[in-house]
Amino acid sequence: MYTMTEITDRITLVVLDIHIWSGRKKLRAEDLHLADGAIPPEELVSLGSKRVCDPEPLKPFHRLKQSAERACLRIGTRFLGGFAVPKDLSAGLAVELDRLKAEFEVHRQRFLSGYDRDLERWIGTLPGFEAAIRRAVEPVECVAGRLRFGHQLVAITPAEQPGTLAETVERLGDGIFAEVEQMARELNASFEGKDKLHRRALGTFGRVREKLACLSFIDGRIQPVVDSLDDWLQRLPVSAPIEGALFNEGLGLALLLSDAERMARHGGGQLTRTRTRTRVPAQRRSDQQRDPVSPEPPPLSPSPPPRQEPTSFFF
Repeated sequence: MYTMTEITDRITLVVLDIHIWSGRKKLRAEDLHLADGAIPPEELVSLGSKRVCDPEPLKPFHRLKQSAERACLRIGTRFLGGFAVPKDLSAGLAVELDRLKAEFEVHRQRFLSGYDRDLERWIGTLPGFEAAIRRAVEPVECVAGRLRFGHQLVAITPAEQPGTLAETVERLGDGIFAEVEQMARELNASFEGKDKLHRRALGTFGRVREKLACLSFIDGRIQPVVDSLDDWLQRLPVSAPIEGALFNEGLGLALLLSDAERMARHGGGQLTRTRTRTRVPAQRRSDQQRDPVSPEPPPLSPSPPPRQEPTSFFF
């Protein structure tokens, strides 16, 4: 088991700084008192806010933000407002985030260049509510400042007085199991009411295995779960259907992975069992050091007493 400093030395903190304009404004009382008693449509007003922009062109920004979060979670776990990822994998993640940032910028320029035109078109689809929308319209310059994609990679060096950092690091394992539980939920549909496992489901098993293996140094309970996955995955046929005993084993693993507490208990139990097996009593270790094939050496015969020489006196 690693200490707090050994763990922080092996991780990089990745912070996503992604901001997306909501396209909404706070709903005011005058927005609800329209001519002829008209009621604002759901496309315009909901949950105490009103739209001031067509939401459709904003969807690519949300998709890219989700892609960035998934990239971080694929090999990392949530930590200190960002993501803890293994230091040796952080460079590859940075390349992926740079790619997503470039794609974000392409959509940003496209959105801003067509902002006024798209706004007029959208207002035209809501006749009778033009004044209410125009009162809240944001100029394109303001919108531009609310669309940005940033990411920072930071090395962690605990201070001399790190506060509760050790406790936060100690809880990382539980967070990893909770994230795996979310990933594994889709596995249930691959087994329910079936007697053969579709090979598409192996992708989810593989992603779970990759995440756990990357982060196994953080918590000793993780590696036993990886070992259980490896034992099953290595015995699967290359192309034949996954059925019978292997199907049932896969179902058991799916149930294990979809329950964070069960994973923690399984990993902890296996870890304890391994430690117990490797702990050998001192007397037993002493016995095992002897060659079990060679006979015991014969006892040494007592040495005869030294011969007494006659005593001579010289004068």
